[in-house]
Amino acid sequence: MKVNWSDDFELLYKKMGQQKYGIRLLALWKIQSGAPETSVCEFLHKTHATIRKWRRTYEEEGLEALLRIRSGRGRKSRLLKTEQLKKDIETLQEKRNGGRIRCQDIVEMVSQKYGVHYSQSGMYHVLNRLNFSWITSRSKHPKQDPEAQEEFKKKFP
Repeated sequence: MKVNWSDDFELLYKKMGQQKYGIRLLALWKIQSGAPETSVCEFLHKTHATIRKWRRTYEEEGLEALLRIRSGRGRKSRLLKTEQLKKDIETLQEKRNGGRIRCQDIVEMVSQKYGVHYSQSGMYHVLNRLNFSWITSRSKHPKQDPEAQEEFKKKFP
């Protein structure tokens, strides 16, 4: 849809104010009134690419497309099988015969099993979403013998 710049951006700007659409309308109002794009960029603290994008959107799709502001994509987890991941983390801890697993261990397991690569800080966010807490009991040495400890406690004066 080609437009011939017949819309009155000054009136639209004054009507809609500076809320969501105001800066776009203000930019096109300044361009419509003859201001150079460079001065509009400096005035609004926007890049040339942004101003050109708004102008192109208006010229190709019209006023409705210019005023359509989409929401961002948000954060999406790259791991879709969260219940399975919880089980895998618990299994990893159980396989560790003493000691505790580290975040790096989980990162490596996720990379190998799911093919998804996380940094440690990213994995901490995933673990937080899965309600894992890093408050743990004191680790046990793999060669620890509970029976020998009990016998020592009984014989100790």
